Amino acid sequence: MLAWLRTGIALMAFGFAIARFALFLREFAQSRGASPAHGLGSTWFGVALVVSGLLINVGATFRYRVNHMAIEDRKNFSPSPTFVYVVGIGSVLIAATMASVLAGSSAFG
Repeated sequence: MLAWLRTGIALMAFGFAIARFALFLREFAQSRGASPAHGLGSTWFGVALVVSGLLINVGATFRYRVNHMAIEDRKNFSPSPTFVYVVGIGSVLIAATMASVLAGSSAFG
């Protein structure tokens, strides 16, 4: 459980940093008199990472409870890999979206 919680907290912190960096870039552009660019969607990616971290922590807590109850009841318990697959597929979707936005941005063209 601690590994999952650590991962969820790291995702939330990274998402918060990305969202705050987008705000910093907008403020910096305005202070220089330039029109603030829309950016690369950093705010939305930051929010997506924070929500992903939150969901991972909720899932870890639920998984811990199921494991704990099985141990208390002295039952054989084989954890379902569904949680791992959902987290893996979700992270791949976020990464693919970020890559497509970066590839389509004017920074590369």
